[in-house]
Amino acid sequence: MPLIFLITFFTAIYMEFIVFAEVADGIGTLSALLLTIVTAVLGIYIIRQEGLKVLLNMKQTVDRGDSPVKDMIHGFFLAVAGFFFLMPGFITDSIAILLAIAPIREMLGNSMVTAGKKNYQTRPRSSHSSGIIIDGEFEEAGESDISDIEKIEDDNKKEDDI
Repeated sequence: MPLIFLITFFTAIYMEFIVFAEVADGIGTLSALLLTIVTAVLGIYIIRQEGLKVLLNMKQTVDRGDSPVKDMIHGFFLAVAGFFFLMPGFITDSIAILLAIAPIREMLGNSMVTAGKKNYQTRPRSSHSSGIIIDGEFEEAGESDISDIEKIEDDNKKEDDI
């Protein structure tokens, strides 16, 4: 998994560099650099406004007693979009712009919830709890056995004190 992440990361950087070079060749290096900075600033402003709307909707949803999962998913996608806006490049900015659009976030969120439900329904069920299971044997202890255990515990405490 880490190898796939690294390959994807370096491929994205390479693609961003290629696209930036092509845009800079077309409109000039300074213009391409300024365009990257302007899209980052404008994008963060848009994400901030959308984030405030999502927070307000989440508060209203919780006040009604409904589940805020939908709003949390919107917030997640807005956080990803904000991260992409801060990364320099035109590809990440394009992805961030798409994630800033509410209907696209809605569609992606619905597909995530559907996939999660499908995964939850198809996973194998266990008749046991999900906690730790320790297999062992036991015997009922009488009064004399309990006093023997207490003596052993007292001896252990004395050894620890020494």
